[in-house]
Amino acid sequence: MEDQEIRESLRAFTNFMSPVSEEEFNEYANLFRVVKVKKWDHLYREGEPIKSLYFLHSGALRCYYMNDGEEHTSNFFFNPYMLADLDSVRDSSPGLSNAQAMKDSVCFEADFFEVEKLAFKYPNLLKGFFLIYEASLRASIKRQVSFIYDTPKQRYLNLFTEHPNIIAEIPQHHIASYLGIKPETLSRIRKKIF
Repeated sequence: MEDQEIRESLRAFTNFMSPVSEEEFNEYANLFRVVKVKKWDHLYREGEPIKSLYFLHSGALRCYYMNDGEEHTSNFFFNPYMLADLDSVRDSSPGLSNAQAMKDSVCFEADFFEVEKLAFKYPNLLKGFFLIYEASLRASIKRQVSFIYDTPKQRYLNLFTEHPNIIAEIPQHHIASYLGIKPETLSRIRKKIF
C-alpha cells in the first residue's frame, strides 16, 4: 500500500511538472525503489559516490557541507521534492554534500543515468526534468543574491514568509547555519521581531 501511495505522489509531482502518458509514467516509476530514512539518519553522506536521483515523498531533509568540522546548511527539502548530488553523479566522484532527515522520511530512489536515459526517450519527461533544474537553479541564484543584498534579519524574514514550515519544524541552529549566522545572532534577531 505504501509503495502505491508513493507511486501516486510521484505521478502527481511528475504530471505537475509536465504531463506524461500512463506508459511513460509506468516505465519511469518502475526505475524507483523505496528508501526510508529515520530522523537524524542520512540519505547520503560526504565521501560516498552518489549515483541516485531521489524523490522525497514524505518528511524533510537538510543538505549540508562540512568545513573544518563545522556544518554549513545549504538547503532544506520538503515533500514533494526531487534531489541529487549532481557533482558526484556527473563526475563519478565522492559526494561533497550530506542529506540528513530532519524527521522520519520516505524517498523513492533510482539510478540517475537510467532516469536520464528514459527522459531522452520521452520528451515530456525531459521537459519535466528541465523545469525541475530550472526551479532549482533559480532558487539557488535567489539565495546567492540574498546573501549579497539582504541583512541577516531580512534573510530570516524572507525565510519566515516564504517557508514557514522550515521555521516551525527545523532546529534553530540549523536555520542559523542556513542563514549564514551564529545561533546567538539568530536568537537576537528573533527577540527583536517577536
